[in-house]
Amino acid sequence: MKQKIIVDIGSGSIKAYIVDENKKINPIFKKTIMFKVNFSEENGISDGDKNKLIESLKEIQRSYINIPVYAYATSIFRLMSEKQVAELKNIVYEKTGIIINIVSKDQESLYMAKSVGNIEELDEPYLVFSVGGSSTEFVVLEKGKIKENFTVEFAVGDVLKKYPSTSEDMPKNTFDEIYEYISANFAELPKTKCKYAIFTGLHLTYNKIAGNKMENNHIFTKKEIPNFIRTEQYKIYTINTIEKRNLKELREKYPQDPKFMDGARASMAIITYILEKVGARYIFPTDLNMIDGIVNELQEK
Repeated sequence: MKQKIIVDIGSGSIKAYIVDENKKINPIFKKTIMFKVNFSEENGISDGDKNKLIESLKEIQRSYINIPVYAYATSIFRLMSEKQVAELKNIVYEKTGIIINIVSKDQESLYMAKSVGNIEELDEPYLVFSVGGSSTEFVVLEKGKIKENFTVEFAVGDVLKKYPSTSEDMPKNTFDEIYEYISANFAELPKTKCKYAIFTGLHLTYNKIAGNKMENNHIFTKKEIPNFIRTEQYKIYTINTIEKRNLKELREKYPQDPKFMDGARASMAIITYILEKVGARYIFPTDLNMIDGIVNELQEK
């Protein structure tokens, strides 16, 4: 496989990676764009966000000339009408020459499962999940096989719309208010109780930046999943982040993409709700994502 760039376009961010000849993944670009906040059924992705997407793709191309770019869009992009999708694909191709592939729910879940893989040390079911800008993906795995697999159209963007102050330096809402809103609007949860919950999507990096203490993973061996946090401790971190921490501090610690922190409170609140409802005792924050699953699938061929 020749060197290529894979771009993951989610509901809240654009992330790009170079995959080399040995299928090693190196992150090269990240930008937060909350597509869900400005999304409408009538117009789909807003014109302003389309322009930000196009400019981000151009920036990647300028930085890595002559390396082919493959773009995969998920979540909010699946809510667009066929006409809206066609218009988006056309304008992006016209401006950049890049074809955007809309990833189905089933395919995204498969990539999530493949990014983690079979954890042989775990004899009981474990949850792999991701909270994005527009939707939350769930995959329950048991002995490497998918037991449950579904998407809920509720995520960070919904909380930000309801409680805009959660993205401000100091919020005006309490953890209990936000938790109650999530509980009233989150449509579905896994039927299988899972002691272990593995979160995919730059959450290991986030917890390091935030200074949230993590324990060494002695439960199973996987170098991409080195730590865990007990659920009761994670809830304490969540309440503290929502009610006491100033987001300015977190933004300053992540200058390469400070807007990434806008969704921190909303994301942690949803994660805490999920952990409690599925009976998880441990959360394993990871930086694994769909791209790891795509590359792992290539390695299987």
